[in-house]
Amino acid sequence: MENNPVNRLIEIVKRLRAPDGCPWDREQTHLSVRGHLVEECAELLEAIDLDDKGKIREELGDVLMHILLHSEIESENGNFDFYDVARELGDKLVRRHPHVFGDKKAADSGEVLKIWQDAKAKEKKERTVGKLFDGIPPQLSALRYALDIAKKADAQTLLEAAKSAKRKGGKNLEFGSAVFELVKRAAEDGVEPESALRDYLFEIRKEAEKLGK
Repeated sequence: MENNPVNRLIEIVKRLRAPDGCPWDREQTHLSVRGHLVEECAELLEAIDLDDKGKIREELGDVLMHILLHSEIESENGNFDFYDVARELGDKLVRRHPHVFGDKKAADSGEVLKIWQDAKAKEKKERTVGKLFDGIPPQLSALRYALDIAKKADAQTLLEAAKSAKRKGGKNLEFGSAVFELVKRAAEDGVEPESALRDYLFEIRKEAEKLGK
């Protein structure tokens, strides 16, 4: 194995998936490990909340393991490998940062966001406001899902859709509507609601620990 730690990792995963490798790893598919990926991301978020540097490093590694595993599964099928994933990401980052790698200028994060959104829109011309949910993974947490929708849709589209939904009634939709209104406010103020809620819960957790609850 090469001394390069990334190449070494790739070779380790290939070895685990080899015919004489680990029986468990060989059996895994995209679908079979997707739940584990969610768990690893949750553990990474907890490590970030705790500001535990060692734990953050460890959990980042666990998330990276999943990226390598999914890439290796596709490599075995002749579709793409980890290097293709890295290459595509690198190209996308350069494309979406013309203020760094091109001739555009951005004085603040607001201008950066506008440039990013413009670049993203050019890449996905087929996605229109009318196709409100296109390109937004439904597996996201409900708050993140709502935030992406709130950012993407124009006010009139949201208003008309909300009216139709509310007519169905029920407490779930009533509370859902109230939560979505908060998410819309967060989007307008540039606040990430998932992080805001996690920060608030983390503060409650710290206070509860002080009280021995």
